[in-house]
Amino acid sequence: MYAVFIFCQYTILSYNYFMSDFLEKDKDETDVLRKTLSNNIRMYRKSLHLTQELLAENADISLSYLADIEHCKTWISDKTLLKLAKSLHKQPFELLIEQKVDSEKSDIHLISKIIYDEKKELVKTVSEICDKTIQKIMKI
Repeated sequence: MYAVFIFCQYTILSYNYFMSDFLEKDKDETDVLRKTLSNNIRMYRKSLHLTQELLAENADISLSYLADIEHCKTWISDKTLLKLAKSLHKQPFELLIEQKVDSEKSDIHLISKIIYDEKKELVKTVSEICDKTIQKIMKI
């Protein structure tokens, strides 16, 4: 009888160990999916220049619920996924797939911003030189 008890205890411990490992892996994958969803919603929302409040209103969900989704504090139902996808003009699957950042596009955007800023500074400097030159000419 004692041997059966020990065998049962061993079986239960083995099962619990196996399941905890399995559930931990499943939890990690869920966390990655939740983070991907959160990042995509935020990225698409910002690309449309929407506030959380406007997106929540368009998707007919509460602002606090949207904030919880974007901060990975809660998971969403299939209906909410559809509402958010529609409000963001995306297919539902696009919210669940990790988006790769186009580094070339980002680099071009960064370079154009630098050129724009430098151009503003150059125009300002040339304008100051012209003003000083005109003042000198007016004194003569």
